[in-house]
Parts: sequence; C-alpha cells; structure tokens
Amino acid sequence: MSRWLKITLIAVAVIFGLLLSTMAIVPWQVKKQGQSWIAENTSRNLVIEKVSFNPFTLTLEINGTKLTEQNSGQSFVTFSKLLLSGSLQSIFRQAIVLDRVELDNPFINVELLGKQEFNFSDFTRLGSDNPEPVTTEPKEPLHFSFNNIILTNGKIDFTDKTTEKESQHQIRELTVTVPFVGNIPYLTDDYVEPMLRMLLNGAEVKAQGKLKPFQDSLETKLYLTLDHVDLAFYAFHSPVPLPIEVKQGILDGEIDLSYQISAAEQPRLMLGGELALSDIDLRELDGRELFRMPTMILDLDWANLFTQDFNLVSLDIIDPELYIDRDQSGRWNFQRIIPAQHAVVAEEPKKGEAQSLPLLTIESLALIDAKVHYRDAFVPGGFAEEISAINLNLDHVSTHAGQLTATSLKFKTGRDFITEISGDLGINPVMAAMDLRAENLPLKPYYPYLEELFTAPIEGTFSLTGQVFYSADGNIQVQQGNVNLRNLRVPFTDTDQFTLANFRINNSSFDLQQQLINLGAIELDQGEIKATRLADGSLSPQQLLRAQPEKKAAVDTDNEIGAPWNIHVASVDLTKFNLLLTDQSLVKQPHIDIPDFNFHAENLSYPAAEKSPFTLSAQVGKAGKIQISGAAVHTPLQLQAQTTMSAFPLVLLNDFVPENLNLSLKDGRFYSTLAIKLEQQPDKLSGSFSGKLNIEDFDLRDPIGSGELLAWENLTFAGIKGEISPFSLHMTDVVLNDYLANIQITPEGQVNLSSLTTAQTTTATKEPDNNSSAETVAIEEKGLSEPPPDISIDALTLQGGTVSFIDRHLPETFSTTMYKLGGRVTGLSSAEEMQADVDLRGQLENHSPLTISGKINPLSRDLYTDLTFSFQEIDLTPMTPYSGTYLGYVIDRGKLYLDLNYQIEHQKIAATNKVMIDQFTFGDTVQSEKATSLPVAFAISLLKDSNGEIHLDIPVSGDMNDPNFSISGVIFTVLRNLLVKAATSPFSLLAATLGGDEDFTAISFAPGIATLDDKQQGKLKSLADMLAQRPALILEISAFADKKLDPEGYRQEQLRQMLVRTKQQKLAEEGSTLGTQEEIVISDAEYPDILLAVYEAAEFPRPRNFIGMLKKLPVPEMEKLLLANIIVDEEQLEELAKMRAMVVRDALVAANEEIKPRLFLKKEDIYQAPKDGPISRVEFNISSK
Repeated sequence: MSRWLKITLIAVAVIFGLLLSTMAIVPWQVKKQGQSWIAENTSRNLVIEKVSFNPFTLTLEINGTKLTEQNSGQSFVTFSKLLLSGSLQSIFRQAIVLDRVELDNPFINVELLGKQEFNFSDFTRLGSDNPEPVTTEPKEPLHFSFNNIILTNGKIDFTDKTTEKESQHQIRELTVTVPFVGNIPYLTDDYVEPMLRMLLNGAEVKAQGKLKPFQDSLETKLYLTLDHVDLAFYAFHSPVPLPIEVKQGILDGEIDLSYQISAAEQPRLMLGGELALSDIDLRELDGRELFRMPTMILDLDWANLFTQDFNLVSLDIIDPELYIDRDQSGRWNFQRIIPAQHAVVAEEPKKGEAQSLPLLTIESLALIDAKVHYRDAFVPGGFAEEISAINLNLDHVSTHAGQLTATSLKFKTGRDFITEISGDLGINPVMAAMDLRAENLPLKPYYPYLEELFTAPIEGTFSLTGQVFYSADGNIQVQQGNVNLRNLRVPFTDTDQFTLANFRINNSSFDLQQQLINLGAIELDQGEIKATRLADGSLSPQQLLRAQPEKKAAVDTDNEIGAPWNIHVASVDLTKFNLLLTDQSLVKQPHIDIPDFNFHAENLSYPAAEKSPFTLSAQVGKAGKIQISGAAVHTPLQLQAQTTMSAFPLVLLNDFVPENLNLSLKDGRFYSTLAIKLEQQPDKLSGSFSGKLNIEDFDLRDPIGSGELLAWENLTFAGIKGEISPFSLHMTDVVLNDYLANIQITPEGQVNLSSLTTAQTTTATKEPDNNSSAETVAIEEKGLSEPPPDISIDALTLQGGTVSFIDRHLPETFSTTMYKLGGRVTGLSSAEEMQADVDLRGQLENHSPLTISGKINPLSRDLYTDLTFSFQEIDLTPMTPYSGTYLGYVIDRGKLYLDLNYQIEHQKIAATNKVMIDQFTFGDTVQSEKATSLPVAFAISLLKDSNGEIHLDIPVSGDMNDPNFSISGVIFTVLRNLLVKAATSPFSLLAATLGGDEDFTAISFAPGIATLDDKQQGKLKSLADMLAQRPALILEISAFADKKLDPEGYRQEQLRQMLVRTKQQKLAEEGSTLGTQEEIVISDAEYPDILLAVYEAAEFPRPRNFIGMLKKLPVPEMEKLLLANIIVDEEQLEELAKMRAMVVRDALVAANEEIKPRLFLKKEDIYQAPKDGPISRVEFNISSK
C-alpha cells in the first residue's frame, strides 16, 4: 500500500469518526443549552425527550418538546417533532439554507392577562434592562433560504382573562405549507404546494396557493381574503403597548402574494390586491379625538417587497378628519403620542452618492373632503380653526427619476379662507412647478400668535396668487406673484390707526439663488393714517409694538458678508390717502388734515442705483395744493424736482407756533414754484434751486387786541436762484404790496409787539461749561475765516404801506397813521464793496412827508449804513395825550421837523439828529400823577428862539459791539438832561443853545461898590442878546450885600467919591476940564492935600489945638477918622444893593432896549447867601411868560 493511499485512508477515517461523534455531541448540546438557557432566563421549564442528528444528511430532529408556563407545570408550547434538513450550500453561500422544515403537532397557549400583558410577556422583556447600544452603522442582513416549510396538526388556544367571561379562541387542525422563504437566490430539487388550512373556533379557514416550476425558477402564489377584520380588537390585544387607542376600525381585502425564486436572480416577493379601511377612529389614551377616517381604498397593482418597488393603481382617502391641538403647557398632541426618545442619527450619504428611495408609483392618489380640527390653548386667549373641504389629487405619483406628478390641492377654513394649489411635482429629484391661489385670509383671528409683538389685533383680508418653482438644485422661484390686502386696519391707540381699503402687489417675482426680488406695481388705495406725537415725544404707531426684552447680541463668528439682495420695484402708488396728524407734545396740540395725498414712483431699486421718476400731490385745507414731480437716484444721492404749492393755508401753522411766541394767523396763503437739484459729492451735498415764492392775503392778528398786527395783500420773491454749497442766493425782485402794520399799547401798558414773545420759566440752572467760552471763540473764528454767503437782491419794492400806532395806556387814547409808505431798495448784496441805494417815502396822516434815502449794505459781514431821514411838518397837537400825561400840559400848537443822518461802518456809528420844533406852545395844564416835576414849559421857553422855533442838534456816536450802547438811550438821556438843566442851570442851557458857555447866573461886585467894569458890561450885553432871541423869557434881577465886607468897602467907596468931588471942585475953580468920576485920577502927590480938604470940610468932631484950630494930622489918621465917621447901616446896605440892581438893569437896557419890558427887579433878602461865589452880587432868575 502506497504512502499516499495510507494518508488518504487515515484522513477519511478521521473525518468519518468526527462525523460519527457529532451524532452524539450535537443532540446533547442542543438539549443541554436549550434547557439551561430557559432555566436561567425564565421561570419556566423546558423538556426535550429526544434529539437526533445525522451528519451525513445534515438532518436535526427534536422529539417530545414541552415548554411550561411560568411557575407552573402547564404546557405553554409543545410539539411532537421538529425536523430541520440543512444543505451544504450554507457553506458556499455563507447563509442558512434549509431544504426542509417540518413541525408536527405544535401547540401554543396564549393568554391575555391585562392591557398589553400576555402570558409570554416575560420573553418580550428579555434584554430590556441591557439595551444594545445605539449605532449609526448599518448591519449586514442575515442571509437565509428556508424551503419546504410544513406545519401539520397545529393547535392554538387564546384566552382573554381581562373580560368577565374570559373569552376563548381556538385554532385546530392547523396545516401550513410554504414552498420557500429567503433573501438569496436558491433552488432545491423538490417543493411542496403552498397551502393554509385550519379550524378557527370550529370554522374552517383555507388558503390555497399555486406552485409554478420553470426550468430555472419557481413561483408560488397565495390568495388571501380578509373580511371585516376588527382592528380595534387586535390593537387592544397587541403584545406591545400602543401610543394610541384604536377606538374602531375595520379591515377588508383581497391579497395576492407571489414568491419567485431562481438560481440566478434574487428572490422576488410580489404582492398585489386591494385593501380597504373603514370606520377608523384613533384616539389618545385619555380619549381625546385624534383621527377619523370613514373610508380608505388602496388598489395595489403589484409590489416587489424585496426590491422595495411598488406600483399602486389608486389610493383614495375619503372624508378623513385630523385633530391637532396644543395644550396650555405648549405640548402638541403628537408629542404626547410619541414621547421624546433617544434619536437615532441617520448616516448622511457620502458626497457624490444619491440617497436611495423606494420605487413607488401611484397612478392616482385622492384625498377627498378631508378636515383638520386645529386647537391651540397655549397662545393667549386660545385659538381654533376648522380646515374643511380638503381635496388633494395626485396623478402618477412616482419616485422614479424624472417623473412628474400632476397635483391639485384645495381647502377652505371656517373663516372662508380658500386655498388652491395646482401644478407638477417631482420627487426624484425633488422639484415643483405650482400655481398658487389663496383668498380671503382674515388677519384678526390670528392675533393670539402676534400678541407678543403687537398690543392690538391687525384687521384685514389677505389674498395672493402666483407661480412657485422649486428646482433640484434647491432654488426657489416665484413668478407672476400678486398680493392683495383689503380693508386693512392697524390700530395704534384707542383713537389712532392706519386703515387701507386696498393694498396690492402685482406681477412680482423672486429668485433665491440670484438673490433677486422684482416687485411689480405696488398700489395702496384709499388709506387713512391717524397718528399722534405724544406728550413724551414718542409716536402713537410705536404704541402698537409691545416692549420686548433685550436680547444679547449674537457673536458673529463668520466675518464673510454675502452678496446683497437685489430688489427692484416697478412702481409704487399711494392714492386718495387721508393724513390726520396731531402733535400733543406742543401746548396747543396742533392738528393737520391732509385729505387727498397721492404719491407715484417708478423704477425703484436696491442696491443698484437707478433713476426713479416720482410725483407727489396733496390737498391741504379746502383749497391748498402741493405738487412735486421729478426723479431721484438714492446712491449717491441725486435729485431733480419741480415743486408747486398753491393756496397753502398758513393758518394751519398757528398751533405749531412755539410756546414762547404769541402769534396767531387769521389768513394767509402761500404760493411757490421751485426747481430743486441736489447731488451728493464725496465731501459735501451740492445743488441748486430756482423759482418764485409769494404770500397773499397775509393777516397776523394782534396778540393783545382783536385787529390786525401785520397784514399785506402780496409779498413776492421773484427770480430766485441759488446754490447749496457754498450757499448763494439771488433774487431779482422782492415786492411787498398793500401792507399794513398796527402797533398799539394796551391800557395796562403792554405793547403788542413785545407780546409776540412770552417769558419762559427756567426750571433748571445749567452748570457753566468751562469750555463754552473757548468753543464760542472757536466758532466765531471759524465763521470769520469762512467767506460770507453770496446773497443779492436786485430790487426790494414796497408799495401802499400803512403803519398805524394806537396808545390806549394814556388817559386819552392817542393814535396816528403813516400812509403811502413805499419805495425801493436796489442793489442789495453781501459783497463788501456793494452798497444798495435806498429811496423810501411816506406820509404821516396823509400830510407830513417822510423820506429815507442813502446807501446801505445790511447783507455784508461788516454792516454799512449811510441813511438820511427827513420828516417834515409833523403836527404836534395830536400828541396832547402824551404831553398831558407826562408833561402836564396840553399842546396848543406846534410842528416837528426831523433831519437825521446815520452812518455805520466797521461797527462804529456816527449819527446826527437835527430837530426843529416850530411854534410849539403849551396850553392848559393837565392834572397827571405821571407828569414830570421838571419845568418843561420853562425849558421850551429857554429853547424857543425869536421866531418861535426850537433847534436841537443831538450827535450820537458809539461802538455797535458795546452791549451797553443804545442810540435811543443816548437820545433820551440828552433830552432828559435838557429838562434837568432847565430846572437847575437854565442860563447854562440857554448859553449852550446859543453856542456859548458863559455863566449868566450872577454879576459879582467888589465890596461896597455898585459899578460895572468892561467885562461885566460885555457879559450883560451877551445876556441881553440872548433875551432878545428868547422873547418868551422874563428876567428877574435880585441884588445882595455882604454884611461883613460891604460896609468897609462902602466906606472906602464913599471916601473915594469925596476925594473925587473935592478934586472936581478944585478943577472947576481952576477952570480945567471936568471929567466923570471914573475919568478923574488923583496922583500920589496931590492925595494928601485933597484928603486934607475933605477932612477940613467934614462935620464930625475932629481934634483941635488949644486955640480951637483943627489939628493937622498925618494922612493915615485923617483916613481913619473920615472912614470911622461914614455911617453904614441897614439903610446904606439896602441902598447899595438897590444901586447894584439898577446898574445891572440899566446896562441890560442900554444893550437892548427891546428887552426892558421883560426885566424885573425882585426884592429878596439882601443878605441871602449864594450857593457859591461872592455875597456881593446881582443874581438873575429866568421864567417864562
């Protein structure tokens, strides 16, 4: 025997031995492992009488098997024989392949112990304590092929122990033959015919199949009929808990099952037939309704269950009702049905791989008259909606690539909201082309969902139509979109709202990928906006928005900014709008009604900048109209517009006047025609404007009276042209026609012009800002460094002006009127070198002419003025109310002439004020507490010359930058000083008016004498001349003597006169020429002899010698005796004073004989001391006739 033969025989013997050993080992292991697993994992017992295994035929047979109930010896499952015949194909195919499976005399006892609790529930709970970990990786399916499955003489007992009678069901003589079951292609040599036969509760049930063998394949068909299957019963006895209650449901059907197998192809399990569900009633476990369906019919043409390829002829769902609700905690009913569990994350398909879908074709799918009952208790106040008449029709539904489904969906709600959707729908790939129509959606009922945002419900009816497209690449497009919102009402507050009859957006489109929105015509028709600015400055529309809690700003981790959306609007139209606007932040709470507001704009786009034409029109008041038309570009800003405003009622502005202005317009209409052009430059906004403005029938009411304060027929600004940056303005003409101004003072002394402003109460004191002065200086320096704006007016014309003045503050009302006030100012310009010519004229009371002429430049930075004012023949008699009140006299007559010249240059003013009053005469006195105590009548007499004229020249000069400088203040100060000076220093005033500065209050005399020197004579002559020029003045002459100095002087003067008379006698005796006492001179040489002659002629006792002869005395002694014996007492001093007065009077008369009647000697106390100067004097006092 060869070596290889020996090895072969040994190998065969070993393999044969091993196979023989399995005949003992396999039965032993099956029996041992089965019994031990049951014992370890359950409270049951497993009894196996015999197990045999044939390794050569791969046949395993188990006989006499019994599984007991829990903790009991009663049988749960028994069978007499289980035969499994394997195939060697299991090794090559790596699958479980069985050629034959036989089960004889099986028995199973099923008991329902409670809801979802069976006598085998302990098996269903196995492994629940240690669940398998969740994994996202797909498991490889178990490959198998079971052939010739035969079950004979089976028994099943079912007992329902939850009912009082413990209902029982029995299946006997159960015989089932199945040719094959598997998921791999495989054919065996011989097959049994498919068959099902049993006695169900004594009734025979039989299903017969056909086996069609072919050369390379085999097909088995089974026909099954279901008749009135009670789904509620089987759901109640479900071995696992169901999340819902099947309250009712019937299943009927005829099913054709075909199983095909071949050696070369995958097995095919084909299914066909019809199924019908009826009277379906699904509820939540607490009994709340969930779903009802009277009828559903499914007509299945065929289905390959292994390849997931389904072909349905039709699916009809008739009259279903779905209940959707959310409770107050915010949980939806489907969340209560399907509680949250650990979600299994599906593996996303790899890039480039298409996700496989079951192949499904439904030739016709119909949802007929469906209903949805929607309840939401979570939102405030709750919400309910009924959606009915839901009809969905799908033709040729298919998941095959490139197939389209004709789709039609219609439904309506209980609030008459109707929706219709129709078009084509694709599943593989996903795409859609739909026509959408939604009509009559009421907005108000859905307010509970907006209450967090809005304080009140928005009312209106919403509709839309359009075509919606969804492409496989995820793009969404909308074409021919139309939106219509009717009867919109947006409440702001209890009184304010926005209402709109119609809001339409027509022919619009949308493209998601291109980020493009094209809106066609936007139309807003018959709208009304009633809005208010509240006292706190907020707007009433803001009251609609509910305050929201502040949210933390999200951190933007993606710095990339996507491309902007492109938005284009073909046109926008606002038609027949009514604007009712109120401002409660102002004291008068103004209200404006704009009843006919219209707006139209075209070709609006963003972010692209295109030229957009627009028009705007509005009616203001009964006749006012505003019209604006033009075109605009938003970036960079460009605007061209023509604006026209006609008959705009200015009275609407009354309530907008600030609180500190007391203005009230009774009438006035504003007209304008302007062309405006704006253009945004890189560093500034430039532009130009031109046109014409005028205000007609302007009537500003007197704030403290009932008449007009300022009025005119027409104020026109013509030929307007200007630039914005740098600013310039040119006007050809400014014309004011037929204007009227009324100035009046009330009985309380209030001037109506000053009443145009009211005092403001300061409620807080602002702390001084240390930087304010520096900032002011900086602003001023900046203003000085910039050139002034270019402003020019060719001609300013005033025509037909009337200015009236009424003073009711006086005991007797004073009034006067300036008529025909008009003229022209030509050449006004802000250029420094330009000076406008002024020629203005008027007439006071149609009699006294006023002329203003000269040059002026009020628009330049450095004001220039050279104006001459001439006011002639102003009758002063009407001024009696003033003179009586403040001067205490009636004016009998008088006329005023004014010639004024004012020059302003480089902020310096120089003015001459020449005043002439002709024949001014006071009449009777008037008793007035306000009358001055100053001698006004006397002052008039002092100022009035021989022609009855008073001439005053009041020069004024000063610095315009001096805050304490006031022209009127200077003039009134001068006039008051005149009156004061008339009372205190009339001679100084008189001298000043005549151009002198001498003091004429007194003439002083040396002690004891009453003679005048040349200087005094000249002074008296000047006084006489002044009196001659003031014929209304009376001069009183009072003489005075000095008790201390005049006696000695008197004696000296008497002695001198005696010496002069003695020399005169001597000269007469000698025949010499005699002179006056003033001409006679006594020399020193002759003085002793003449003194002796006087001494000898004296009659008082004198020293004598012993013979009685006069003793010759020295000159001093003789002087002493002579002086001592000259008597000076009251009589001599009074005579001296009188002589002084007479001397002065005679000197005045000698100077001018005409004044003699007006010279009066006045008796005074001759010893009265003067205010200043010597006591020996003659004083003058002036009074008027």
